[in-house]
Amino acid sequence: MVTKRIFFILLALVLAVSISLIGCGGGEQEEEEEAPTAVLLGATLPETGDFAGFGWQGWGMQAAVDDWMDTYGGMYLSKWGVTVPVELIIKDNQSDFGQVSAQSTDLVLTDGVHALLSPDAPSDLHDPTSVVANANHVPQIICGGPLEPWYFGARSGTSDKWPYTWLSGFAIGDPTLPNPAPRDKPGYTMVDTWFMFMDDVDALTETNGIVGVFASSDADGVGWYEAFPPLLEMHSYTVADVEALFPMDTTDYSTIVSGWIAADVEILWGNCPGHHFGDLIAECYTQGFEPKICCAARAALFPIDVENWGPPALGWGVGTEVWWSPHYEVEDGFEGIGDTTATSLAADFVADTGLALIRSIGSGYTGAQIMLDAIERAGDVDPDAINAAIATTDLNTMKGWVNFASDTHFSAVPLAFGQWFYDEGEDEFTLYIVASALEEIIPVEAEPIFPLPVWP
Repeated sequence: MVTKRIFFILLALVLAVSISLIGCGGGEQEEEEEAPTAVLLGATLPETGDFAGFGWQGWGMQAAVDDWMDTYGGMYLSKWGVTVPVELIIKDNQSDFGQVSAQSTDLVLTDGVHALLSPDAPSDLHDPTSVVANANHVPQIICGGPLEPWYFGARSGTSDKWPYTWLSGFAIGDPTLPNPAPRDKPGYTMVDTWFMFMDDVDALTETNGIVGVFASSDADGVGWYEAFPPLLEMHSYTVADVEALFPMDTTDYSTIVSGWIAADVEILWGNCPGHHFGDLIAECYTQGFEPKICCAARAALFPIDVENWGPPALGWGVGTEVWWSPHYEVEDGFEGIGDTTATSLAADFVADTGLALIRSIGSGYTGAQIMLDAIERAGDVDPDAINAAIATTDLNTMKGWVNFASDTHFSAVPLAFGQWFYDEGEDEFTLYIVASALEEIIPVEAEPIFPLPVWP
């Protein structure tokens, strides 16, 4: 009897322990991961300050999120079989390079974003986010901008080459980084686009071919200032021996302009913030220097900058690269989310803000579109799953076809060249495409202005 009693006591203990282990998941099993209540995207943008034109990409990002929500009702996460809302968190860095890292860290560690979006902007406004993204293994899309300052800049000094960062943009034209087919042809780099414009106006025969190159001393400006003089000389132009790489706090450009006058410069090429160029070109006006061609990367991208230069003559005919156009067509591979097209996106922006079109919205929309597509295909918010999905992107976007090269994490989108036209009756500037190497998909919208109008 005692033996039976001991047996039943031991049996009861074994059953109790077994039930207890089952209740706590076997003692070694982890709790099943709960589905997120939302997919969170984060961005730090220059919504105010010197680079506010780039900050309007946030409007484009939000437009893509809204289109996704309207079209699909949310983000379907196949891992859990649930559909959850997508939310975009934007922090304004006030165009202060020093705030970008702290805000990116806050987005990751405090807000808990699942992915990061960075603007097509000077690299100092997205490289700090890349550092944070890769340190914390959070996937990041840079919505555009030149390849070389990013690829050979801060990224090149890292041991892992930023595996969580991806750039959908354009190349300046470094021959060591050729675009893979079918984008290994004119129309995907600044070099071929800008020189196509120069050829179209017969700049070598209709001017003396002497160029004044200028740039600000930030990362993008320095890269430009180093790259373009040799390229100009390769194309038979003469670069004036005038030092015009100016510090970011410069306000006096008189020495640069007088140097150009002495060197008989007739063409200006450069890269700087909009307000810097406004002061520079005003000094040209003051000294009576009238270039026949003026190409200003970055400075001439947005109407809000061109309009702030002062008299309309200062902006009339100034040229720049064109990232995106409201005239892009769906049948040519420029697709939005749902029923949104380039034309409707531009119209919605003007109606919503009351502003003249700021073309950076196309870049913001595209970056968010790429990330949303990747998360949907991953079916998960796990950063490695999202990153792996980005690597296999094959998508027509608002700015064209995107698929990333595995070695560079870069996907080239097409470019054109535009000039600012002033409508005296409407008292407004419009940027028209005047040179395109890809006219089958990006048609020319106006004849080039050459030479620039003589100032009254």
